[in-house]
Amino acid sequence: MEKHVIQEELKNCPGIIYYADTNKLELVGRSIPENPELIFRRLDEWITLHFEKNKSLNVNIQLEYINSGSSKYLYEILKRLTSFGRSGNDVKLKWLYEEDDEAMLELGEHYRDTAGIPLEIEMIV
Repeated sequence: MEKHVIQEELKNCPGIIYYADTNKLELVGRSIPENPELIFRRLDEWITLHFEKNKSLNVNIQLEYINSGSSKYLYEILKRLTSFGRSGNDVKLKWLYEEDDEAMLELGEHYRDTAGIPLEIEMIV
């Protein structure tokens, strides 16, 4: 399985990995970095390059915790991905949360319902 690590998962930083064979981008772990702008800027640049060569992307987001600074940048990334989808690209966004994690469920619902981001929300058991 060919994978490209955009951001190594660390104690306070989410892992951001692209699997070329399945065209899947994953964000996993905790997102509470000192400077979330750096991490999400790198992801934003990667997304731009990806859509210069590709017409589709499957995104799975499975975060166990995210602080408000990271949430703001993630929201901007989700809006951008939604825009790519509305421009004729095939973009699938999936928000995964653990069964007892109400906060992450509510954040996914907030992005979906308030911001109009087409997130598929799925519980992991």
